[in-house]
Amino acid sequence: MELFKFELYKIFKQKTVYITFFLAILFSTGFTFQLTEQWEKDLYKEWEGPITAEEVKLAEEKNAVLMKKLEDAPDDEPFFFSDRENAEMSVYEGVAWAWGVERNATAKINELEQETGSAAELEKSMLGQLDTSYFYYNVGPGKVIDFASVFSIFITGAMLLIGLSAIYTQEYSSGVENYLLSAKKGRKQLFWAKVGAASVYTVVIVLAWELFNLAWNTVQFGTEGWGSPIQHYFKYYFSPYDFTMLEYHIVQMAFHLLGALSFAVVIVLVSSLSKNVLISFVICSALFSMPFLVVEMMQLPEWLENLFTFTPIFTMNVERLFDFFKAVNLFGTPILFPFVAVVVMVGLMVVAVGVGLRYMKGKELSV
Repeated sequence: MELFKFELYKIFKQKTVYITFFLAILFSTGFTFQLTEQWEKDLYKEWEGPITAEEVKLAEEKNAVLMKKLEDAPDDEPFFFSDRENAEMSVYEGVAWAWGVERNATAKINELEQETGSAAELEKSMLGQLDTSYFYYNVGPGKVIDFASVFSIFITGAMLLIGLSAIYTQEYSSGVENYLLSAKKGRKQLFWAKVGAASVYTVVIVLAWELFNLAWNTVQFGTEGWGSPIQHYFKYYFSPYDFTMLEYHIVQMAFHLLGALSFAVVIVLVSSLSKNVLISFVICSALFSMPFLVVEMMQLPEWLENLFTFTPIFTMNVERLFDFFKAVNLFGTPILFPFVAVVVMVGLMVVAVGVGLRYMKGKELSV
């Protein structure tokens, strides 16, 4: 326990950890603050409730009036909608979007009726359970979810790299390694202490930016709308998962933390194999970022792109696991991507710990 506490102390005493976190949080705000007025929320409340064909038609007519105003504006004069008109258009578009989600699910179910196979049956069953007809003001939850999908990756990744890349190289430079090698099972105990400290550090980092995320976006956009289906957020229009935004965000945080923990254990392993902090940092940075760069910059076959989904950075992003129906066919049984990701991340941690312990045991035997 004392060794574990000492490892925690060494991680959290690093000034660069706090500087990096502060800068990452600062830049994630975009240096902007947008306070939603109550009148804007009231506009949404006028339309809140189950969406009907009559309401959709009315929203389209009102939106057409605004578009006509734009068309009639003189070409030689700049034209701007008022804040209220912009808010009204957002409401009308939201109503049309919610209606489209429900129509899309129905059309997809009808399409799947023509297909056979367990994957089609599973997707049809999932779509049949969706209830996306209720319209809410949900800007706040959408912003929270988006932050956790985008900025959180860079914040967590940077904090893990800065805080943990030197977790073992410090022992080589301080001479502590020689002392521990002389003690029976000393290196093994040290490895577990470092894994435990790295895990606690990871949890603290994720909780820290999540508290900021909730506070920052709640103050700006309010707490309304957490009961909205995730399909009402544009990135999940085709998602077959029956989650409210609140339920999805909880799942989102769990997957992000799992991916972050797996990457933290990998950093501990790489650091144990390298006596140079710069080499450790570069290798870990490459392991973290390369899957994202490859997927974004190269035209890959679908199977290969899907394979990259089961890496820490995309597991932490979470979005690719839930945006569409995706499953791995295992002996005729479809296994949904989220379940595959859990198995892969847990397996990665087990392998990294196993290799690290074996390496430490080899060092003990070489003394």
